[in-house]
Amino acid sequence: MLRRIPPVILIIVLLAIYGFLLTFIRDPINTLIILGLSAALFLIVRNYLRTGSFFPKSAGPGKPKQQKAKAKPPVMRQAHKKQSTASRKEHPFRVIDGNKGKSKEKQDEKAQNNISH
Repeated sequence: MLRRIPPVILIIVLLAIYGFLLTFIRDPINTLIILGLSAALFLIVRNYLRTGSFFPKSAGPGKPKQQKAKAKPPVMRQAHKKQSTASRKEHPFRVIDGNKGKSKEKQDEKAQNNISH
């Protein structure tokens, strides 16, 4: 897995981990506060991008919560053969099997046979 990650990115990640550990050892309370605020900011921004409001809308005691309309379950239909109302018309440009190409091939074969004799 480490072979897929470029070495420059690995160096940057290792330096970030080293810096985080040094900061955490020096001042653990401040580091945890910053981590908590960062997580809260992340959640607020993510909620804003999803719903368009910063905080989730909670139903107050006086306000009834809006319920989404439930989708109706799909109705099971019986399989039946489709009834065609009109018979299908013949296509006017339908290819008709004939001797047109075959007669040409036979003539070519006869011409080759005559030459060889």
